[in-house]
Amino acid sequence: MRFIRNWAVATFILTFLVIIAGGVVRTTQSGMGCPDWPRCFGKWIPPTSASELPADYEKYLRKQDIDHSFNAVHTWIEYVNRLLGALLGVFAVIQVAALIGKRHQLKRPYNFSLLFLLVVVLTGLFGAIVVKLNLAHLSITVHLLFAVILILAQLALLLSLRAKMNTVTVDAATKKALVAFLLILFVQCSLGTVVRMHVDDVSKALDYTNRETWLDNSPVAFLVHRSFSWAVLLLSLYMAWKNRNHAMLKSSFFILSGIILLIMATGIILYELGMPAAAQPMHLLLATIAITQGFSILLRAGKDSSR
Repeated sequence: MRFIRNWAVATFILTFLVIIAGGVVRTTQSGMGCPDWPRCFGKWIPPTSASELPADYEKYLRKQDIDHSFNAVHTWIEYVNRLLGALLGVFAVIQVAALIGKRHQLKRPYNFSLLFLLVVVLTGLFGAIVVKLNLAHLSITVHLLFAVILILAQLALLLSLRAKMNTVTVDAATKKALVAFLLILFVQCSLGTVVRMHVDDVSKALDYTNRETWLDNSPVAFLVHRSFSWAVLLLSLYMAWKNRNHAMLKSSFFILSGIILLIMATGIILYELGMPAAAQPMHLLLATIAITQGFSILLRAGKDSSR
């Protein structure tokens, strides 16, 4: 049982690493560093220099939308991202194998492990579609959605293994506020993807230079996204205040509020300091952590005993 729990934790951590790697791929414009899938320039181990390119390398470079030239850094950033995704698949298979013998005693964790494995496979297959569509906006957004589902499925598995689902008494008002918070956060993330699409178009038009101008002439979605963040923060603080006499819930909601503040801080850094590359994956990672923390509280929330 200890092995299963430890493996589930390791898989959870690896899932976050995969998301971080995806964010690095986006912020470094390395998405087409490997312009084919599942191989990279027709090789299982990609080239490290132009001299190692295959004879027909030009057919691969034509698929790129940056400068149609070989960039070893972009290639290996994308390749490491794929390797982490493949490793996550191995972890998912081992997780199912570890639980299959206990599927009757641990039915809920076993079912979550199957869901996780299924989403890992779908995420990998959809990654091929993303490459095929040359990083089309919608395909990238759906790919990110798969990653968030992975995190939530593994979170549910962890909580079910530890018998922590539906174990915390939460009053009806807090539960409704939490659901509203998660819905608002989802809207915020959707607005964030619209902003990202705008940045992608502008950065491509500028040949990925002049980062400080990428948010000039921002769409209305950016203004709403920026202003709406205050509603998210205030709602999380309200839930912390409302549960000030419940130590566990108070700390959980204050942690959530702290994460929201960090998200806002990275957003300010992106806007005021000219879109520094390191802030982009950090902004994405923090948003994912906020969703995870919110769902963690919701999954642990049981019925109000006073009703």
